[in-house]
Amino acid sequence: IRSRDLIGANLRGANLRGTNLRGVLLIAADLREADLRMTDLIGTDFRDADLGGANLEGSIFLTQAQLNSAKGNCKTKLPPSLSIPGHWLH
Repeated sequence: IRSRDLIGANLRGANLRGTNLRGVLLIAADLREADLRMTDLIGTDFRDADLGGANLEGSIFLTQAQLNSAKGNCKTKLPPSLSIPGHWLH
């Protein structure tokens, strides 16, 4: 991905496996069912991004704070070191 600004982008179901998303602005982006396995997410801004059903297993540099600022659901797959935020379950 060349653009650092993907605010509001429709990336539903996108194959982003292994992509470098360092510092990318994904504010309010639709990432439902996206494949984000093995993706570099250092500094990625997920505020209000929808990660419902996305696969983030094996992603690197993903933090709990990034997840807490995003939307998601119980179908979102996370690395084992991270937890589904409570607001995803409502």
